[in-house]
Amino acid sequence: MSKTAYFPSYTKVSETPVTIFEKLHPEVFDPPFFNDVVSIFRAKDSLRKELDLTEETISQNRGLLPLKGFIFHTSHCGSTLLANMFRAAKKTRVVSETEAINGLLLSAIFYNLEEKILLKSLKTIVESYLQRLDEAEQVVFKLTSWNVFFIELFQKAYPEVPWIFIDRKTEEVVASLLKSGRGFVEWFYHPTNLLQNYFLGEEKQFESLENYLFAMVEAHKKAIEKIRLGNNLFLEYPSFPNKFESEILPHFNLNYSEKELENAEEARKYDAKSIYKTPYSNLGS
Repeated sequence: MSKTAYFPSYTKVSETPVTIFEKLHPEVFDPPFFNDVVSIFRAKDSLRKELDLTEETISQNRGLLPLKGFIFHTSHCGSTLLANMFRAAKKTRVVSETEAINGLLLSAIFYNLEEKILLKSLKTIVESYLQRLDEAEQVVFKLTSWNVFFIELFQKAYPEVPWIFIDRKTEEVVASLLKSGRGFVEWFYHPTNLLQNYFLGEEKQFESLENYLFAMVEAHKKAIEKIRLGNNLFLEYPSFPNKFESEILPHFNLNYSEKELENAEEARKYDAKSIYKTPYSNLGS
């Protein structure tokens, strides 16, 4: 039976953000999206504990796994496929779009949290995922697309950690999001315009979902254009998977065996966002 550990599952959006930790099996990191499967991979004796992120004390974690990199992206651009290619090696734990980070950043938006609190809280959450467990030797984070608006925060917290940004033509991203989209797509229907205003400005009002999405995707790109410093690699959809061995792995200072590279190539044959192995079809996007 696999060992378990307390990992952050989500952060309550609050003026004093509290992160919920749950006792989870390591298999929770295997499917495409972390929070979609937390309920499946809870330990039978699953317990929860809460951590107030605004507290001054931080536990000194020792012997943590190395954090190899962050994946930022425009949304619907193949970032989930890249995450699956990374996790084709069991030695790489991929933390994909965790609501623990999203909840913290939403708290920052709604309650204007101080940067000092944000930095400490972000590091507390990230480093909680670096616990040693099972076969993992290293960790990569795939962030939710809108997290790119907080890239300066990530850089201040982890200035030496390399990051990737995956781009895709705005028209293609919007067309795909209109077919199926979560996250910032749903903000269009939010009871208030606070989230739209935060990212797009107080004067921006959109009559159609399509116009709103176009503005948001363009805003993602403008946010990343301001931060072309640091240890970065800019990639384009759909060509970037062909650079996995030659550019992406070296950028994150990762070494994969021939078998692991074969497994990564095999991942390209399946629907990246499906929990189950479903053959890929390009008809959807």
